[in-house]
Amino acid sequence: MIIRKETPANYEQVYRLVKEAFSTSPHSEGDEQDYLNELRNSESFLPELSLVTESDSGQIIGQVVLTRMQVSTSQGAYPALLLSPISVLPAFFRRGVARRMLKTAIVEADRMGYSAIFLCGDPAIYSRLGFRPSFEFGIRHIKDYTGNATWCMALEIQPGSLQEVNGTVDIV
Repeated sequence: MIIRKETPANYEQVYRLVKEAFSTSPHSEGDEQDYLNELRNSESFLPELSLVTESDSGQIIGQVVLTRMQVSTSQGAYPALLLSPISVLPAFFRRGVARRMLKTAIVEADRMGYSAIFLCGDPAIYSRLGFRPSFEFGIRHIKDYTGNATWCMALEIQPGSLQEVNGTVDIV
């Protein structure tokens, strides 16, 4: 397997991959592939953090994208990254593809100076990748009315980077 930066020539294949990858998800609204297209045209898009995984035969079997976001704090905006989406073709589930892509993306994000990644997702899946509920860091989703939403998650790229950050995120 090879993990590399996505190129515009990959967009159509990645569109189909994301659609297929989310087709079996009980939490999917079926529009993740369109959301990814919107992200690519947004100011938050970072081409360096849009990666694909190719199989040994050259087929794109996975993709991950990290985009710019911010935590709103009383001291102002704290820059961070949003993980959304990450996709793997169902035939390649449970082979470590997502874990490898994410590790590669984290190394690149660290090199670029980012210190934290956020997402909205299934804690049973993302906790295995090192994510924790963001409220454990003093950061809550703006739609978390109870203060304990486990589906809004964070990962410190640099240990302790969120220790002094308290605030809210508005992410999907």
